[in-house]
Amino acid sequence: MKNIFLAIAFLVCGMNYSFSQTVAPAQLTDLITKAIDNYPKLKEANEYVSLSEAKKDLAYGAYMPVISGDASYRYGKPTPSISFPVGAGVFQEVSFLPANNFDLGLKVQQPIWDFGRTGANIKKSKSDIATSKDNLESVKNALAFQVAQVYFGIVFLNKSVEVQNEQIKLLEANEKLISDKIKNGDALKFDLLSTQVKKNNALNRLIDLQTQLSKQYDMMNMVTANSGYDYITAKDADGNLFNADAVNADNNFDIKVLNDKLATSNWDVKIAKRGWLPQLVANASAGYKNGFVPDINKLLFNYNVGVGLNIPIFSSARPNFQTKIAKINLQANTYSLEAQKLSLNKDIAQAKNEMAATMSKLKNYELQIEQANEALSLANVRYKGGVITNLELLSSQTNLQDAQLGKIQLEYNLLLSKLDLNRIGGSKFW
Repeated sequence: MKNIFLAIAFLVCGMNYSFSQTVAPAQLTDLITKAIDNYPKLKEANEYVSLSEAKKDLAYGAYMPVISGDASYRYGKPTPSISFPVGAGVFQEVSFLPANNFDLGLKVQQPIWDFGRTGANIKKSKSDIATSKDNLESVKNALAFQVAQVYFGIVFLNKSVEVQNEQIKLLEANEKLISDKIKNGDALKFDLLSTQVKKNNALNRLIDLQTQLSKQYDMMNMVTANSGYDYITAKDADGNLFNADAVNADNNFDIKVLNDKLATSNWDVKIAKRGWLPQLVANASAGYKNGFVPDINKLLFNYNVGVGLNIPIFSSARPNFQTKIAKINLQANTYSLEAQKLSLNKDIAQAKNEMAATMSKLKNYELQIEQANEALSLANVRYKGGVITNLELLSSQTNLQDAQLGKIQLEYNLLLSKLDLNRIGGSKFW
């Protein structure tokens, strides 16, 4: 029985955990996928990853032998020679070097040991790959949150358009009611003109909202390669979709990239210090050349094998200056990382304060909408009974609309704050 209760408790906890996960709407996920596939900036970042991997392969190439084919001709005079007597009063001249020198061969140089210089370069190139990959993920993250911001902007603008359309319908109904009252002598033309002015203002606000909606669609179409102005079908957005309680600046992609650069700077220092270390190399060559006694003009096959040790004594590369530069760069990257963390922590604190203020305002707006609805109902009754003027009725209608639009704007602002916090925290929600 105890085991059964434990199993049930585990199942319930698991269900609660699964329901608490952030899951983006399917349409938003689809739009983010399209943006990632389409946006040129991401393709550029992908190329930089490929470039970093190619540089890593190039660094490994320092372990490989260098093979070269050489062919040379040299004419030189004078040529050393000795005269040998070969008979009575007869001498024969023997030359030790030919005037025409030919050298054809294949040469191989194989690094044996460079005291960790190549290994450090390879590790630096791997650090560069990590930087490129984190940069790619950073661009993806920024693009996904940009798409989400535009997506929810469209959703909330659609809600605002609905509220505005309802206001226009209400004003049109009032306009008809007043027209009928004027015919019966129960209202003044002033009331009709006031209502028409309100309606025209509402129509202008509707045009502004529709223009903003078109601009948001233009932005969405640019990053996703979509077309049209009405394909986002969501009617509402869940304000609890994004959890911003556990945001941590250490997960920010800018911080990750700076940490990668810091690792690269460390390797730059180690590589610079290795500039004074020697290099052990094996050399081998084989080919044909002349100049061998006794027949110095005949091309003969020859080969040689050896080992060489290259010890830097006075190097034009100036390892001391390179080490100094690398250390300065390392320290600068360290300060940059610290400054970025301070800035992000400040952004997180400010965003959380804004969220708290927005949530408090939302509660006030919810109460305000409730009160405005009740006030409008009373105003309609009183207006039909002739107790209040048309201007007082219009004021009640405007108060309700302003409260509704204000609530929509605050809900959007709250969602944007949560989105921004998740972006700072490097969250992946799609």
